Amino acid sequence: MFVPRLASDLECPDEIRQRARALAEQAEERGVTTGVHPAGFAAACLYKAGREEGRWLTQSEAADVANASKATVRAHRDTLEERVA
Repeated sequence: MFVPRLASDLECPDEIRQRARALAEQAEERGVTTGVHPAGFAAACLYKAGREEGRWLTQSEAADVANASKATVRAHRDTLEERVA
C-alpha cells in the first residue's frame, strides 16, 4: 500500500515501482515485515529497487518521503539484502 504512494512522491519509473512492490511482497511472504514501520520498509524497498536499476536515490530522499529516519531505511535495506532476493 505504501510503495505506490511513495514511488509517486519520488517520481520513480514503473520498473522501480514494480521491483519495489515485488520486494515488499516477497518480504511479507517471508514474514520480515511483521512489526516494522510500513512506510519506512516501503521506502527501503524503493531505495533498493532504485539502486538495482542504477537510479541514484539517496537514503535521505527515501526516508524523507516516508517520514522515517535514514537509519530505518538502512536497517530495512539490510534486511531485504539478507532475507529477500
